[in-house]
Amino acid sequence: MATIKYLLAHKSDYLWRIITKTVGLQDVAPGSTYPVGKHPDDYFFSPERGRVLQEIQILYITKGGGWFVSSHQPKRKLRAGDAVILYPHEWHNYAPDPETGWSEAWIGFTGELAKELINKFFPDKSNPIHRVGVYDTLCATFEKAYEVAEQQLPAYQQQLIGYVSLIISTIYARSIQLPYLSNPDANNINLAMKHMRQNLHCNLRMEDVATQAGMGYSKFRKTFKDYTGFSPAQYFLHLKMEHAKDYLLSTTLSCKEISFRLGFDSASYFNKMFRLYQRQTPIEYRNSSRKS
Repeated sequence: MATIKYLLAHKSDYLWRIITKTVGLQDVAPGSTYPVGKHPDDYFFSPERGRVLQEIQILYITKGGGWFVSSHQPKRKLRAGDAVILYPHEWHNYAPDPETGWSEAWIGFTGELAKELINKFFPDKSNPIHRVGVYDTLCATFEKAYEVAEQQLPAYQQQLIGYVSLIISTIYARSIQLPYLSNPDANNINLAMKHMRQNLHCNLRMEDVATQAGMGYSKFRKTFKDYTGFSPAQYFLHLKMEHAKDYLLSTTLSCKEISFRLGFDSASYFNKMFRLYQRQTPIEYRNSSRKS
């Protein structure tokens, strides 16, 4: 089964800085000729010659396996759960394994914002293959993008911008998250984060949190920072500060009452920490937010 859309764009669409050119979903049975069906000259390629695209494409393998090669990437196996960035003006080639076939989804796009996003988050042409797993949310996003492309209602190009952005950000996030999700320590870190959220009223010792997570403190601190970008103490303080902002905006509680509810030793220490965090005193934050 092949469902492919090649899309047009008006001049006004380019003002949005992302233009979707093609969206497709395809099941390639074992032993099938590849590529399946006919394609415009700009998109056609054969596993014997490869091709060069003028746009960015993202290829996502959801079933089966095959291979990929490009000017910067030696020939490498592809498996279900791999996402591949196809860079513009970069020779590449790929095909499913005849013994397994594969299911693939892809989206092609161009525009200045699209180029900025790819250059910022996927700058390395020697690393175009990203392991994201067979992720239901990503599969559904490709399917939704195809539905929009198929219907082509007014402003569909603008609607597709959201799906392109979501696909890019999901692949970026999943490629970072997946190693942690397969790490047995990840569950311990999630338990520690949950424990902090449930105990914002306390003055927790991070050594005690590490013990509750079943980890030595040195390993806990390093793993926690790798996982969140914050040290445990910084993360706990950020949670408190964000909760303090909610209290300041949604209640009439005094700073002393808020500091007590959030487990600070004193209102003066709470005020000091809030000012360092927000660059405003709690009262300044409350007053400025209510005026705006």
